[in-house]
Amino acid sequence: MSDVSSAGRIGWAVHDELRKHALAWGFGGGTALLIVYVSVLAFANSLEHAIADFERLWYWMTPLVLGFAAQVGLFAYWREATRGKHLAHAHGVVASGGTTTVSMVACCAHHLTDVLPLIGLAGASLFLVQYQTTFLLLGLLSNVIGLVYVLGMLRRHGLFPERQSLLSLSVGWPVDRALLPVILVSAAVFVVAVIVAVTQQS
Repeated sequence: MSDVSSAGRIGWAVHDELRKHALAWGFGGGTALLIVYVSVLAFANSLEHAIADFERLWYWMTPLVLGFAAQVGLFAYWREATRGKHLAHAHGVVASGGTTTVSMVACCAHHLTDVLPLIGLAGASLFLVQYQTTFLLLGLLSNVIGLVYVLGMLRRHGLFPERQSLLSLSVGWPVDRALLPVILVSAAVFVVAVIVAVTQQS
């Protein structure tokens, strides 16, 4: 992809092609996460239980799946836009993979409570049940951090279209300088959540 304007922005025709590529990857990533979620729960219990549990936790699961899909899509956009320009950095791949893993664990870890007692890990089962919301919050916060990271990289390298679009609006603010504040705020929120959870269980 070499159709970049003199201002360093991506031409609209190339952006349109990249957007289709990103949407396909994002849809695939979100679908894969849902399949993992349903498979784990269906294996531990039943498909009906998986559906009922998703409905019960929809306000957690929906942003987790959408956030993960957005990360996959944006990373696919970034990777394709930087192909051949040596702008893609290895630590971006590591960060994306780490966020993906945390999100999947947050979605599925608490469902291991259905099978852990069968293999003699009742203590771990009880722990996961007690801190289910904390796991889900961790996944949600990691999604936010991952999104800010990828958007910051897109802004830093001018990898967004000249014309107004959802992507150009998303990087219209100094998101490239927001990663550290977002990490600190997320860490503070998580620590408070852990303290509250521990206090409620004591």
